[in-house]
Amino acid sequence: MDKKKYYKFEINYDSNHFNDFPHDIFTNEEKELYNKIKERKKELGDDLVILAHHYQSKWITELGDFVGDSFQLSREAANMKNAKQIIFAGVHFMAESADILSGSNQKVYLPNVKAGCPMADMTSLQDLEFAWEEIHKNLNNEKIIPITYMNSTADVKAFCGAHGGAVCTSSNADKIFEWAFTQGDKVMFMPDMNLGMNTANKLGIPKNEQILYDLGKENGGHSKEAIINSKVILWNGYCHVHKFFSVEMVKNLKEKFDNYKLIVHPEASPEIIELADGIGSTKYIVDYVEASNPGDVIIIGTEINLVYRLAEQFPDRKIFPLRKSLCPNMYRINMVNLYETIMAFPEERVIIVDDKTKSNAKKALDRMLEFG
Repeated sequence: MDKKKYYKFEINYDSNHFNDFPHDIFTNEEKELYNKIKERKKELGDDLVILAHHYQSKWITELGDFVGDSFQLSREAANMKNAKQIIFAGVHFMAESADILSGSNQKVYLPNVKAGCPMADMTSLQDLEFAWEEIHKNLNNEKIIPITYMNSTADVKAFCGAHGGAVCTSSNADKIFEWAFTQGDKVMFMPDMNLGMNTANKLGIPKNEQILYDLGKENGGHSKEAIINSKVILWNGYCHVHKFFSVEMVKNLKEKFDNYKLIVHPEASPEIIELADGIGSTKYIVDYVEASNPGDVIIIGTEINLVYRLAEQFPDRKIFPLRKSLCPNMYRINMVNLYETIMAFPEERVIIVDDKTKSNAKKALDRMLEFG
């Protein structure tokens, strides 16, 4: 694959279709491995399941038994009863969640163990425990319910489970927030400040009752009064894929199209959310495009692999990305390491969460699954 071309990809809004994305390039070696993987899947039958995230390349998703967003794939992982091997074509925190929800007779494999998530790494257990203790020193008897986005480590999920909290996805964050406020006085949300702010705004929580905790400042940069008066305490994390989108990009669309719909993921900034015609998870984005009409112009603000596949799937619509925004960690999963994994199931690619962490993290994940 021509990586140089891949990273220099530019959007040509003047073309009739968004059809020149470099993942059209498929080498003879990759084709051979692709076919061998398909044959190996037939050999293994029900003993194997491949879970593929929407942000994977189209060739990887074609090999997936289930393709979805983090919530959908978590649900599938929880439902896997017979598969002895689960291969997760995604990033590390997703494979961890699959291991937490899978049975003791199953193993979860990540084709490239270096496929991490920078946003998940923005909240470490050590930092979270420090912030939790510091914030509570400023409170009286107020109860905080910790909620972590699915894009977090198993340790952070376990912290939430141990403290009466839950995991959420972009699909059910509002429902989890509403539940949390029946359990306590405040929500502490990590790691994605944008999803936290957008959810709080959606629920009508005043902006002066939302505070952004800055780990580098005393009391997160806030007075005791501000902490007491807050309803939502946000962690200072973000997704670099969605951070790239700007208001200026949206304004420039008016010069290109007379009529279009802008659909964005809620990890985008509140300023982008205010300009969007639709906001939702990757599943929401897929459903929106599927329900659209021929000739519709749809601009999508999320990871580019998903946008490309939708454009290819619906050539009778004009589907473009708001900007080329690639997740390089998703890109670490490729035909070579997927082939190596399915052929040999190397032990070094098994993702294992220890029993104590798994027990508490499962409490938080089960609460998420209850809300659908």
